[in-house]
Amino acid sequence: MKSADIGVLPNSICFAFTPPEIAKQLYFYPTWCGHYHCTARYFMKRESYPPLLVIYVRRGALNVEYRGEEKQAREGDVVLLDCSEPHYYRAEDKLDFLYMHFDGSNAHEITRQIIGQNGWLMRREEKDAEGHLTRDSRNEQVGLLLQDMVYLYEHHHAESIFESSMRIYRLFEILLSPTQQELKNELPVTAAIEYIRANIGSPITLDELAQKAGLSPYYFSHMFKKETGFAPLEYVINTRIDHAKTLLLRTGMSVSEIAEEVGYASSGSLINVFSKKVGESPAQYRKSHR
Repeated sequence: MKSADIGVLPNSICFAFTPPEIAKQLYFYPTWCGHYHCTARYFMKRESYPPLLVIYVRRGALNVEYRGEEKQAREGDVVLLDCSEPHYYRAEDKLDFLYMHFDGSNAHEITRQIIGQNGWLMRREEKDAEGHLTRDSRNEQVGLLLQDMVYLYEHHHAESIFESSMRIYRLFEILLSPTQQELKNELPVTAAIEYIRANIGSPITLDELAQKAGLSPYYFSHMFKKETGFAPLEYVINTRIDHAKTLLLRTGMSVSEIAEEVGYASSGSLINVFSKKVGESPAQYRKSHR
């Protein structure tokens, strides 16, 4: 199908999809996809449009205004927009890009999470903490995913609603995966988590965890909360409670024995913490869940 949009060249192609009700209720689903070659006359300006939009720029530049910001997406960059919000984008001459409009169950919430985490413009290359340019391989994966989709329909193939949903799920998986710099930052947190799990029956302090991570207690606490969603000592308590739950349901150990196993000085200490966290005592939990 050829696009009738102003500024879209004849060698462009696009495809529209009408999702069945089951897809709207249960899955992610595409509404449009395409590969556009554009002149500087191409633009799109909307106050609101229900689907979401992901764009991969292959060549040229796309100027985007969104959420009060004006940015230019260039070769290798990815743009992710929640089009239910006002947005405006226009082409520079010789723009070449792949795109997909999509929607579905909690797709807007996931998209907002990604934008909050990565921004709505994801550069192919970014500077790391040392000022060196690093390439984000996730962008290339997004480009390949969109290219594969357009190729599929251009050659008159089709995919099931489940396969289409998995394609969008894969898009989310790519965009939510950590960058190389983020993986590097996660190493101290991973080391601390492994130490917690290996020493759950022993006293564990914040200073001890920070020392294992090779960071100051303040910076370690900030990084740990960012990566896990929990403060370090809160994570220790949760890990102890989770291990206590397993022992309550999978063994015949007494509450006193379990308390000692998970690092509490007495059964009373475990009962107090467990009841606050779980909403019932260890004995009640064992009775109701076994």
